[in-house]
Amino acid sequence: MKLIEQIDIQPQTAKWLYDLSQKGLLEVDNSFQRNYVWTEKNQIQLIESILIGYPIPEIYLWNTGTDENTGDTKYSIIDGQQRCGAVFQYIANTYKLKAASLDPNNPKKSTIQDRLFKDLEPDDKKAIWSYVFSVRLVRSQVERISIVNMFLRLNSNNMTLNPQELRNAEFEGEFMLISSELAELDFWEENKLFGIADRRRMRDVSFVSTLLVFLKKGIEEDIGNSNLNQIYDLYNDDYPNRESDKDKFIVILNVINSIIDGNNERIKILKRQVHFYTLFTVVFDFLNSQESLTDKQISNYRNFIDNYDNEELLVQYYPELISDIYNYKSLVKEGTRQKANRFDRHRHLKKLINQ
Repeated sequence: MKLIEQIDIQPQTAKWLYDLSQKGLLEVDNSFQRNYVWTEKNQIQLIESILIGYPIPEIYLWNTGTDENTGDTKYSIIDGQQRCGAVFQYIANTYKLKAASLDPNNPKKSTIQDRLFKDLEPDDKKAIWSYVFSVRLVRSQVERISIVNMFLRLNSNNMTLNPQELRNAEFEGEFMLISSELAELDFWEENKLFGIADRRRMRDVSFVSTLLVFLKKGIEEDIGNSNLNQIYDLYNDDYPNRESDKDKFIVILNVINSIIDGNNERIKILKRQVHFYTLFTVVFDFLNSQESLTDKQISNYRNFIDNYDNEELLVQYYPELISDIYNYKSLVKEGTRQKANRFDRHRHLKKLINQ
């Protein structure tokens, strides 16, 4: 039987979806979509669309089985997590419909702006509860691999997903799990190295993947998307030395965190992945032969990064290494993923930190 013949299109209200969620019968399949990371503006605009009566893209749910004792059927959200979350959180009064995020031409703006759900007019509350979503229900007998293939084909054709999002749908094994786990460390949020848009599109997970490839394979390993796919496949079923790699990764981040020390200007530089990647590889190198970076080594890097655009001070701090600095700066501008480029950046930065 064709897959399309095992998908039922059903109109369902927001109340139906909300009740499923409240009963614990609506689960999120994070192998298709990342944890909820919509901005508040996205949420507000979706609620506004509902109140105006505009159509919203359909939601895909997968029937994951019915409890033989209660008769309750559980569903997994394949596509539509953000839409459902926006509705559920608004009904829970977690955000207001801020005026600045509403369409100025919306005829309902004056009656809904700056209101929580509980403050809406009765008719507007009813409009949200009764809003009808187009829901595609994938039957329980459909195997996960078929759903993954459908998801990948749809989004590949539409060009809506980036390479990491496609990997997230295709691979659910060990390499994906540890990459996602490390991307959730407080370090990234505390230093604001990835914005909401980056997290939503999984650019943070993609970058963490390149750092893990370095730990497993060394700086000479290709970190292009094609090879990343192969690495995900290679370590999908088994990730050797998982815990030790995780520990090394965290130790390196702790050293980098001590270098940053809450300094916003350093964060601005390290938001550029080429700088962060190079520092990560150099710190790893030092930690192979010493317990941590010395105060002098940390000071050397800070003097470099704090005065990155001040040539006069850089010459003063590093009179014998100014050519290395010029070369490093040149290498961060183009071809940053090329093996020779990565190796040379590593060499120049290590020399500078260790002067």
